[in-house]
Amino acid sequence: MCICTFKYKEIKMAREIKVKRVCEEPPNRVFKPEKPCSKYTTLNIEQFEAMRLCDLEGLDQDEAAKRMNISRGTLQRVLYAARKQVAEALVSGNGITIDGGNYEIARECCKAKKQCKACRFLNNTKGDDKNE
Repeated sequence: MCICTFKYKEIKMAREIKVKRVCEEPPNRVFKPEKPCSKYTTLNIEQFEAMRLCDLEGLDQDEAAKRMNISRGTLQRVLYAARKQVAEALVSGNGITIDGGNYEIARECCKAKKQCKACRFLNNTKGDDKNE
């Protein structure tokens, strides 16, 4: 058999990770327990945003996924991982830091109107006009 007739397998590259959309970065990034601790659990910004939308804003996973520009399945994985990390930190008495991830800050209002409690576009529009 001639070496030149050997066929190479086609190598498929993994899909590029999709950038997740968040409303804004969290105002506080470190949460410490009452007693000194040496271990911190790190949530990324996407996990924080998924928890904010689903648990604080009360959105269903479909609507939260649309706002973050990801699939419902991806949102579910991100949300479950975040909840698990927060639960482990609380039970173990560890601190929590929020940092990193693959995200972009939303450039325009998410069209949630007055429903979104954290919307910087709706909450700051009137005050900004007076200062200019």
